Amino acid sequence: MSLTIKAFDAGNVENISGQNAERMAAKEEQKSIFGGNLNLANDPIEQRRKEAQEKAWNIVKNAWDNDCAVDGMIEARRNHYAQMQALKEEATAGLSDIEEEKEVLRELYDVDEDSREQKDLELLEKAQDIQSGVSKETLTAEESKRVAELYQGALTEYQSRGLELNERAIERKKQIADVDKQMRDDIADIHSIKQERLKSNPMLEAQKAAEEILDAANDEVIGMLIQESQEYIDEKMAEEKEDAEKSMEEKEEREEQLDELKLKRAVQEALIEGTKEAVEKAKAMERRMESPEVEISEMIDIAQGDSAATDVGQSLDEIKNSMNLLEADLKGIKVDKEV
Repeated sequence: MSLTIKAFDAGNVENISGQNAERMAAKEEQKSIFGGNLNLANDPIEQRRKEAQEKAWNIVKNAWDNDCAVDGMIEARRNHYAQMQALKEEATAGLSDIEEEKEVLRELYDVDEDSREQKDLELLEKAQDIQSGVSKETLTAEESKRVAELYQGALTEYQSRGLELNERAIERKKQIADVDKQMRDDIADIHSIKQERLKSNPMLEAQKAAEEILDAANDEVIGMLIQESQEYIDEKMAEEKEDAEKSMEEKEEREEQLDELKLKRAVQEALIEGTKEAVEKAKAMERRMESPEVEISEMIDIAQGDSAATDVGQSLDEIKNSMNLLEADLKGIKVDKEV
């Protein structure tokens, strides 16, 4: 019988059968969708796979060992049967030799086959066989009476030697009867073992149990992979959210800087124009931004002050220079915002 199991990863649980191996390989491909991307150290998934492989292998191995043990029992019975058969042949040959010795003895004593002496010897041998248990026959009342008469009288030398040979024959018959019983027992045992094996198929049951273990492990591993992949995705999403929040803060900071520059420009315009409308515009922008840094009252004082013409001219020149710098700053902020 062929017994191979293919495990569902790099482990060595050999292939139970060709079709089962293909099915397991397909499942292995399915469950490895995420595994290559996670790069886990001391991988619990790999540990789970190995545990399942070992358990499946042990089940199949135990079934295989038991099946081999049953085969060994059958083989042992067959070997014993062969040994008993050889002993029976040897005992049968020895019994045949004794029968030939009996015939030689009869011819040596020149006893006729139909003589009373020969018939009495045969009756004595029959009684001897019954008494030793090698014969299931029984003596009739007349035969029992004659045997008693013969033992009460004197047996002939031929009859005495004939009974000695029959004693040896009885030992051979006992050997044959004993090996016959052992051979019958061997045949019965072999038949019983085979009949018991037909009631179930341990190897097939072990194969199914191993497949169920591997399938359950596959499902568990896939669940673990999905969970770890979800954790990986959640972590990435958290990082991206953090980056987005940081980018939003930077954007708000740039917009705040841009608003401050706009306010500065409005202040500059109010200082240059010196009109009530420009001042009100600057105040409105201040209120909108709620900026504590700019004091509009100072701009009003400057706009309505009685400074000398030269001072005003000089202030206007400085403001224009500041406005040029402000324009450059605004362009830079705009470019940054677009980027």
